[in-house]
Amino acid sequence: MARIFITGSSDGIGQAAAKALADQGHSVVLHARNADRAAAAHKAIPQAEAVLIGDLSSIAQTKKLAEEANSLGSGTFDTVIHNAGIGYGGTSSRKITADNISAVFAVNTLAPYILTCLMKRPSSRLLFMSSDSHYGGDENLRNITQSHSYSDSKLHDTMLANAFARQWGDEIQVVSMHPGWVRTKMGGMAAPGGLDKPTRALSEWAVGQGKWASLKSGAFFTTSGEESAHPGAGNVSKQDELLKICKEVSGVDIPE
Repeated sequence: MARIFITGSSDGIGQAAAKALADQGHSVVLHARNADRAAAAHKAIPQAEAVLIGDLSSIAQTKKLAEEANSLGSGTFDTVIHNAGIGYGGTSSRKITADNISAVFAVNTLAPYILTCLMKRPSSRLLFMSSDSHYGGDENLRNITQSHSYSDSKLHDTMLANAFARQWGDEIQVVSMHPGWVRTKMGGMAAPGGLDKPTRALSEWAVGQGKWASLKSGAFFTTSGEESAHPGAGNVSKQDELLKICKEVSGVDIPE
């Protein structure tokens, strides 16, 4: 049985995958933005190992979340899934946080970086949730801490996956994923897809099953299999620039 940590698992794809994994007997640690959402997550998946709370738009709370994840149980996960994100529309997507950065950048780009750097390295697998919207992103990284662009942030996630794959890819599987446009709070009710396909793909990948097990580090995949990512995602100099920006903003060093 695997031990898995999933951010943004109080609803949507994150919760659906967490429930599927917990129902199979795996040890799943959930994450929610606040206490109310944590209570709802626990009610939905009572067999979960724990529910950790942290607002990923806050650098301080994200650092604390990493600390709590490290101190929970053995502190080591087989799999970490950076699933949490905020999307188009609504006030939250246009917000400038108390850290004076865009909430979209904070949640979608910086939080996965901080957690990856501060949490103990998973023993087997690490995933950065991206989107096909990343094809519309700009890898030039101009003024990214103030950008509200969802497409840019999802490209950043694929770039981060590639950057950490360069460092750890010989030891663990580091990938990014497009789950599809599905009917969730983020995707909206007009989305053409349901949760079944992404839930199955993500839960199988999380435990190294099916065709996902053979993906090489740095791969970008969908519910259908591996696909080519935005060309900019493979630009090593831009990956390093993104890492440098995240380090400067967060004060968190990149792990060796």
